[in-house]
Amino acid sequence: MANSKKAMGKATQETPEELSPEAGQAIAEFAIVLFVLILILFAILELGLVLNAKLALASAAREIARICAVEGGYVGKAKQRVTAVIESTGLEPDRIDINITPRQAIYGTDISVRLSYDYPVKSPVVSVVSGTTVTLRAKAVTRSEFVPR
Repeated sequence: MANSKKAMGKATQETPEELSPEAGQAIAEFAIVLFVLILILFAILELGLVLNAKLALASAAREIARICAVEGGYVGKAKQRVTAVIESTGLEPDRIDINITPRQAIYGTDISVRLSYDYPVKSPVVSVVSGTTVTLRAKAVTRSEFVPR
């Protein structure tokens, strides 16, 4: 009788008893694959955010090195400008560790700027694997252009 309904062009609906065992297996496989794809998606998004923070940190290190080269080290006006650069990166200033050597420099002296940033992992899925923070580092070295008067 079901064949005659199909032959007449009427749609029939299968009942759960008529579903094949492969249908349940396909649903289970889809759930597993979907879970893995979501994990990969979160990992890719988090990696993009980490790389963005790394680029911002490297840019800040270069800018701070330029400031210190012109000002003769991490003194006077340079301290205020460094604070402004850190705030402009979009990173959390409290999590950035700044190491500038030497503190004072004359013309021709190399000035080294090292920044370290504890990046907070935003995705709970990725934090299970990587932990709650990832330490990012950036370094820039310039030659001092400061001539004492």
